[in-house]
Amino acid sequence: MSGPGYMIALGECFGCKTWFGFNPHRVPSIPIDPQTHKPPDVDPEPGGYQRAQREPLCRDCVRRMNAARRARGLAPIEILPDAYGPEGA
Repeated sequence: MSGPGYMIALGECFGCKTWFGFNPHRVPSIPIDPQTHKPPDVDPEPGGYQRAQREPLCRDCVRRMNAARRARGLAPIEILPDAYGPEGA
């Protein structure tokens, strides 16, 4: 008989390239076009939105982005309570 299971993903933050652990279903992420390596709305290219893949962001990068977003009058990116912990905890 086994106990409860937990899963945590390890990946590179798209913003700062630091490796970190996260819950892959809850971590803040950004869509990136693998051909341009940019968000599709920053460098629009035909098919960019369809190709875009979600890339994870570490807590520090989200905090920096949120400061810039607030300064521009935009809503901050929400960090869910379990975004940087194991799934199933």
